[in-house]
Amino acid sequence: MTDAAPGYTRPVPVLDADNAFYWRAAAQGELRVQSCGECGALCHPPVPLCPVCHSAERETRQVSGLGRVASFMIVHHPPNPWFEMPIGVVSIELEEGPQVTSNIVGVPLEEVDLGMEVEVLFAGTDDPEVGVPLFRPRGR
Repeated sequence: MTDAAPGYTRPVPVLDADNAFYWRAAAQGELRVQSCGECGALCHPPVPLCPVCHSAERETRQVSGLGRVASFMIVHHPPNPWFEMPIGVVSIELEEGPQVTSNIVGVPLEEVDLGMEVEVLFAGTDDPEVGVPLFRPRGR
């Protein structure tokens, strides 16, 4: 489930003080989301204050990387030098609750469907300290 994605590389994302943990954890084969240091609520994408209790106490928590396709689209245009088009963009509802937006790989795009069970895998970037979570159908 946390193996590398051979043949899939991605551009280096823009890191900031809120999201750097997410991209750096991906380089280590971990999917992490923000958690509240007071109420424990999980949140993605990372934000300065907990959306539940408004605490500024932020932590991170490793999650399973298992989930289901909550929504998706197949992008055909505009051409992008970093991606072979078309590309599947998915919103994954993780088993732990938060939703993560990513790409789906390892399946013909016409077979992607709502509710499809997926698992995370990781792609490298030109920066060895930064990775990108991708998703594929579970068990492939």
